Amino acid sequence: MNRVTSELIVGIVAKHDFYLIDAQQRLSHLNVVIKVFKSLTDLNNEINKGTFFDYLFFPHFSQIIPENIHMKFMCIGFHTGNLPLDRGGSPIQHKIIQQQYRTKVSAIKIESKLDAGPIYLQKDIDLKNGNISQILNNLSKICALMMEEIIVKNLQPRKQKETKALKPRLSESNSNLGLLDLSLQSIYDRIRMVDGYEYPRAYIELGKYRLAFTEANFDGNILVANCKIRERN
Repeated sequence: MNRVTSELIVGIVAKHDFYLIDAQQRLSHLNVVIKVFKSLTDLNNEINKGTFFDYLFFPHFSQIIPENIHMKFMCIGFHTGNLPLDRGGSPIQHKIIQQQYRTKVSAIKIESKLDAGPIYLQKDIDLKNGNISQILNNLSKICALMMEEIIVKNLQPRKQKETKALKPRLSESNSNLGLLDLSLQSIYDRIRMVDGYEYPRAYIELGKYRLAFTEANFDGNILVANCKIRERN
């Protein structure tokens, strides 16, 4: 395919604007052409125009990347957790539930097998504080920094170890607090880990009502949170 520029062409695909903005700002000083997309449909439309991407980055992108894309381009995803043991869905929430707050963000080559591609590099992340919105905004900046390092250093990935471990993606039922079984720390964690964006808020059910919780604060002794009460559907 003929190139219209000698510069590298970099695509960033993410459903949240802050991922796109952070990546553009971080890569703006490099000699690259940056194209951003919020969906696979938009990306495919650009590919159909004849654009060839040297790198395609997918920060916190939960959709499966089709083979016609990841087999043709250098596609790199980002996964929070210690690979290979933390493969699977809802990796941030699983780490918080386990109170394993200090973990890694891995940049991995996207392949057909979920979260199993070779690893380009890893960075530390601390999940101890903040709701999911704040955590993802922090994660976005880490991902942008990793994109820059991969491009500048032309990093090559290293193969992961084989494992059958694969954690399931959490569902709405996992947001049910089950207060009798949880410590205050665990309740605090379960509220904040789904407090933001499209996540179902942590809740308890009391008779015909559902009590949903947001904006939790915990000082080690007392947990304070906002509560929204509505009738169950």
